[in-house]
Amino acid sequence: MIWDILEVHGTPEVAQVYVLASKKRALGHWVECVDAKDPRFPRSQKWVVIVSSQFGCPLGCIMCDAAKEYQGDLSEEEILGQVDWVMEQHRLDGGWECPKIKIHFARMGEPSLNPAVIEVLRQLPGKYPGAAFLPVVATVAPTAGALWLDDLARVKEEHYTGGRFQLQFSVNSTDEAVRDKMMPVRKWMMTDIARFGETWWRPGDRKITLNFALAEGVPFDTRLLAGLFDSDRFLVKVTPLNPTLSVRERGLRSVLTFSKPEGAPPFLQEAVRKLESEGFEVILSVGSAQEIEIGSNCGQLVSSRLARGRHGEK
Repeated sequence: MIWDILEVHGTPEVAQVYVLASKKRALGHWVECVDAKDPRFPRSQKWVVIVSSQFGCPLGCIMCDAAKEYQGDLSEEEILGQVDWVMEQHRLDGGWECPKIKIHFARMGEPSLNPAVIEVLRQLPGKYPGAAFLPVVATVAPTAGALWLDDLARVKEEHYTGGRFQLQFSVNSTDEAVRDKMMPVRKWMMTDIARFGETWWRPGDRKITLNFALAEGVPFDTRLLAGLFDSDRFLVKVTPLNPTLSVRERGLRSVLTFSKPEGAPPFLQEAVRKLESEGFEVILSVGSAQEIEIGSNCGQLVSSRLARGRHGEK
């Protein structure tokens, strides 16, 4: 085990968030990984493992706590070590027989900026023969990661065909100027994402997810989406804006929340109807309030720990 376990938050029935410290690096090189399940199903039927690809994140997205610190890329060994740790916890409880083990490269870091992620994806099938891995890569699509995404397409074709790979672009607004404020890094415009989808998607593949962690007042233009993206290749997913420290500091308010049992506001319900009339699959993914209580938002636990260290607290 190349990681020391510093903290564990949560419950095995929902999610456990691990704060890990590298044994091979200086103090403060900490990451998070998550072992999660749907409370409605046993882990042998539905299982999600979420891993980090960087120590913090260099992008500076205004809603993300991982953006508060950045200390470089994780190695292949360090990424695989997170998978190994979570897999080992469920060797004997049926987890390894799960027909769909989702491995999310979506915790801390921008995966397209770390070449080691590509090598990890190549190694996983051989490291755990018979395990039904379904990798999920979430990316902002920084321009610096364009060649990485081409490599990812080749890995998908070599190892994860037939719907065993899920690619998600964090779009967050249909207004490019607003996107630049929310994700202040040089990145693909929506036209670039649409063009990439034409070569990425093959019959039998999962649709590419366009994810919107939608904040109040942020443009969400369904006509623009329908005009740019092919509904045969893309789906639209709207999620809550997670209540991270960064979100609270900036006074951002989520359109979808865990505290509104009545569901989506009228304007979003109408947007869903319009997109569905254009042939799009639309997912409103609210998740569980228990996950928020656990603190399972990207970088939140490491950011808090680093802040305590700066102030001399334990």
